[in-house]
Formats: sequence, structure tokens, C-alpha cells
Amino acid sequence: MEPTCTSPTPRNDLSAGMTRANNMDFNFNGNHYLMNREPDYYVYIHTVSEHSYTISRPPLISKMVLIGKGPKADCATCVRFPQPLLTPQSNVDSGEVTILPIDTRHFVMDIINPENMSLDQDAVINAFISKGNNLGAKGVFWSLNEVPTKVEIDAAIKRMEKYYTDITQNANAVEASAPGELPLTLTPEHHSAADYLTHHFGIQFKWHTAMSRLEDCELCGEKVKAGIAFHRTDEGGVCVRDWDRTVKSGARTRSQAYDATGDLKWLPQVVAPVTIQAAPKSNIPTEEKA
Repeated sequence: MEPTCTSPTPRNDLSAGMTRANNMDFNFNGNHYLMNREPDYYVYIHTVSEHSYTISRPPLISKMVLIGKGPKADCATCVRFPQPLLTPQSNVDSGEVTILPIDTRHFVMDIINPENMSLDQDAVINAFISKGNNLGAKGVFWSLNEVPTKVEIDAAIKRMEKYYTDITQNANAVEASAPGELPLTLTPEHHSAADYLTHHFGIQFKWHTAMSRLEDCELCGEKVKAGIAFHRTDEGGVCVRDWDRTVKSGARTRSQAYDATGDLKWLPQVVAPVTIQAAPKSNIPTEEKA
């Protein structure tokens, strides 16, 4: 006997019940007393890095960009949050949305480093779930001060420099032991760290070549680094593009600048000779010889 198949009969009542269960109409009370009180204080997120980082902490934050500092700034303020932080919490039994206050310091610590359960930004986390989540090692830090203190800035820089040193040393180790794996090891972050350490400490890395924009020298036509004051020519001479900066650097003297430009401001300064007057004769009588 062949089996017979019947098409399933749709149950609109069950479908409607599941829709209601998963799409409840919550009643939000905007008059909750916590929403009408002044915050105790604000918690600020600052950064000493020039790089920007995008974070997401749903449902409170869908997407937020922590913008890096400018090249000449000590640090930048990214965002501030009130203490306590008021978070919505739905109640499926009553159909209401209540307000749950949380400690903002722990919330911003989770933004900076989700694996750090403490408030110590210098805490060493040995067991981490996902590598690269620690923005605290990349220059981001939180503070109760709108303008961070020098101690806070120095501590953030120290953490960032330690991280940069660690990842560049790791790249050096791979280059020495397994150079074939180096292309798979290096990331844009390694090159950013190398740029920072080269600029501030003069450390050079074989696997990192600093890129610089070239331009045509308006005097000799050679390709040179953009913005330089002078450069060596192919013939071994010196082509000076900016005499002020060149003389200030000591690469050329005022006399050489005057000979080349004829500008009177480079005329060697003549120092007037100093006349030393003879000491006045003493009026004190000397003892007569016996």
C-alpha cells in the first residue's frame, strides 16, 4: 500500500500567537525619577593615539567612532557618559520598560577592554578571548577629568608604547626565525607601531619602509621628499630650497647664504672690538723703604 501525503493545514492562530509573543508592545514610562536627576559626575574617554576606532555595544550603542587626536595634540576627548548610566530593561510579564542604573566606569572599561573586569587600566589580562580588543593598549583610556592630567596621559602613552614594542619585537622574531611567514604576520598595526617607534625613538625595522611623498625640486628638477629644506644632488653638491631652515639646521653658514642669495639679512655680523681700559692707579700710599 502506497503511503499518502497530505499538505499541512496552516494554523493562523498559532502564527498570530508567536508574532504577539515576539513583538510585545512595551509601555515606556518617561517620568521615571532616575531620568530627572542630575548625574553624579561624568566619565570621559580620551585617547593619545592618532588612530580612530569603531566600537559597538548593542543595544545601547549600535556604532560609535572614537576619533584619534591630531598630530600636534597631547590627547583627544572622544566621548563622555553620565554616572550612573541609565539603561532600559524590558519586563515581559508587565509589558513595561524600566530603568536600570549601572556603573558607568565599568561600562567604559568594557568599551576600552571588554576582558578587563576591574577598574584598573594597568591590569594585566593573561587569558584573553579575542586578540586585539584591548583599546587601552592602543592609547585609549577613561578618566573622571574632562581634561586628563599629565599622569593619566603619561600612563596611557606608556601602555601604548609597551604594546607597540611587543608587536614589533614579535615581527622581528618571525623575520629572524621564519621569514616566509612574515607577510602573514604583518598587519597595518605593525606598520603603525613601527612608524611611531621610528619617529619617537629612531628605531629602524627591516620589514618596515616608511613611505614619503616625493615632489619635483623647483631648483634642480630632481625628485625629493616633500617639504625638505635642502638635499644632495647627484653630483654631490647641496641644493638649498629654504635658506632660513638650512642655516638654522647648521648645514650652511650665514656667509654661504649671503654669497648665494645676496640678501643683506645674511650679511655676516661684525662684532665691534671691546676696549679694555687700564685699571686706575691706587691712592693708597705704599710703605717707604727703611
